[in-house]
Amino acid sequence: MIPNKALSTRYLARRCVAAVMLLSLVSAVTALPEDRRQSINLSSDRATYENNQGIYTGNVRMSQGSLKIAADQVIIIESDRKVTKVVARGNPARFEQQPRSGEGIVEASANLIEYELDAEEILLQQNARIQHQGSTISGDRIVYSGRKQLVVADGGSNQKDKRVQMTLQPQNNSDDEDQSTTAPAKTGSAGPAETAPPSSAPQPKPSQSSPSSTSPDEDAD
Repeated sequence: MIPNKALSTRYLARRCVAAVMLLSLVSAVTALPEDRRQSINLSSDRATYENNQGIYTGNVRMSQGSLKIAADQVIIIESDRKVTKVVARGNPARFEQQPRSGEGIVEASANLIEYELDAEEILLQQNARIQHQGSTISGDRIVYSGRKQLVVADGGSNQKDKRVQMTLQPQNNSDDEDQSTTAPAKTGSAGPAETAPPSSAPQPKPSQSSPSSTSPDEDAD
């Protein structure tokens, strides 16, 4: 039997790791600054515009910098000639964006995606899933708030086990930590290891048994 204290420690450790990975996914939601300044490009089979809303249906493709959306329908809502909200529907609709230069792409999918630009908030609803650098979170409903640094995931009643599913990959710096912990062991064994190589072992032998080293003394006598 594993002590309850050990179980609680492991549980807390896993929760801490999960929290770190969730925060990394939250930070990934904040897009490249250049994206907000880029123009929005759209293509679809059909487009209508009314009441400050652009409705695009049929094989819709939208892009703004690194942001890309593919859906059956996309609704763009404007206020004062400024885009404030994007609603995408599909089976599923797909969203991707690069959070920072040189960093992996964030990929998200759901039957309904709502992107609040000013609030920096994304809602994924029905078969929601997000993936970033090998880590995945899936559930019935996932909300990201880049401004609040908050993630809320809900398994929902449609899920078989009604639970949020997470696959968390270790961060890259864990490899560095492993190397740093093994480095002292290498330096600690360096002293004995200096006498171990064969190149150093024969060196004392000529001084002890070589006839050339003793013959001058015998001649001197």
